[in-house]
Amino acid sequence: MNLSIAEETKITRLLCFIVPFAIINSYMLNVALPDIAKEFSTSPSTTSWVITVSGIISALGALIYGKLADYYGIRNLATFGVLLFSIGSLFCFLAPSYPLLLIGRIIQGIGVSSIPSLAMTIPVRFIALERRGKSLGQVASMMAFAGIIGPILGGILTGFHWRYLFLFSLSIVIALPFIRKWLPNEVPKKKENIDIFSAGLLGAFIVSLMESITLLNLWLLLFSFVFFVAFLIRQKKSAHPFIPFSLFRHSSYRNGMFMGALNTATNFGVFLVTPLFLSSVYDLNGYWIGLLLAPAAAVSALLGKYGGSLTDRKGNRYVLIVSIVLLSFGFLSLSTFAGYTSWTIAIFLIFTEVGYIFMQPAISKLVSSNLPAEHSGVGMGVYGLSNFLTIAIAGAIITKAVEYIKVPALNPLSMAGESSIYSNLYLFFFLLALLNLVLLYKFMYKEKEKTTTHSIADEMK
Repeated sequence: MNLSIAEETKITRLLCFIVPFAIINSYMLNVALPDIAKEFSTSPSTTSWVITVSGIISALGALIYGKLADYYGIRNLATFGVLLFSIGSLFCFLAPSYPLLLIGRIIQGIGVSSIPSLAMTIPVRFIALERRGKSLGQVASMMAFAGIIGPILGGILTGFHWRYLFLFSLSIVIALPFIRKWLPNEVPKKKENIDIFSAGLLGAFIVSLMESITLLNLWLLLFSFVFFVAFLIRQKKSAHPFIPFSLFRHSSYRNGMFMGALNTATNFGVFLVTPLFLSSVYDLNGYWIGLLLAPAAAVSALLGKYGGSLTDRKGNRYVLIVSIVLLSFGFLSLSTFAGYTSWTIAIFLIFTEVGYIFMQPAISKLVSSNLPAEHSGVGMGVYGLSNFLTIAIAGAIITKAVEYIKVPALNPLSMAGESSIYSNLYLFFFLLALLNLVLLYKFMYKEKEKTTTHSIADEMK
């Protein structure tokens, strides 16, 4: 669909308004969990389900919304998602009991799960390829900004009452008229029968996998494997597969998904490990930890747009190399200086976060570049789902590593002692960044060589 630059700009601005709600909604609620537990007299583990249930729904919803976008049009689904998120927010604001609050969070989760999926699908569908990186970069910047403002806003609103968090989330309803006005009204495609049974098997796989990781339960892990195998068998036999396997024939899609998963795992890992590190080794409270993390998030939010524009001007390969160099330098420096002064940690975090924020639009553009138009929604939905599962798996592995793996520092330049485990984790992230560099050479430079060979062969004919 060919839109003018002015129309593309409006769509990007609309995304930059909507997308932060998905991030802020989760970050704010983390702050309010103790107050919610106190008001409803629930245990911390029970109260945490207001976070967990929305996360599980979001994981599956990211894929389902992407699938439905290919048949019902993005404008209709964006309207449905934002409207349901608003209804769920109002329900939570008024909820007189914990069970009703949980129901409200389920409604919210069904609505909010549309936002990350559509945030990737909309630029692919409506933004021209030569300007897509800039649009994705602006959205990534707003997501980074939301990560900064979420806990701060959560603390302020919880100071009045935790219910005001949901009143803030309700303000997303302002976007509805702009969704109807600015998003193109696509002609619905011929609808296929959506395989509900396959969706159920995939949902069972996701839920059992996430719970097996959270609870370290081998039986649930076995069940997740069974559900996954059943899903694959069903896909092979289905006339209308829930996830078309033809998506994975494109090397740029497969490789981009794998590189994106590594990038997401390292970024999530460093922001999971670092607060624990600053608390246990430097004995800092939440206020000081927040101050040390803020510069990295703030700089990445400011530079995210530039990274997206650089992708459009210089190409994916150039930006990915820059990103990996920044990530590698940042992780290796964190590993080396772990245990020294805390302000050095804040400085080197800037390199890792800017590297991450630069890589995101480059990989998203790489993944979307060869997607068939009729599968752009489900293609980006699968990409979003892979990132979500990566976060869940990485979080479980990293927290258990901090708790159980006690080995001397592997980096000879780092300080021995309590900081060793954190130095080793940062070194592990450095190795993952190097793995992405190997993949970049193997997948992108080899593709270039293949293209050159074909061109020479064509000229010799």
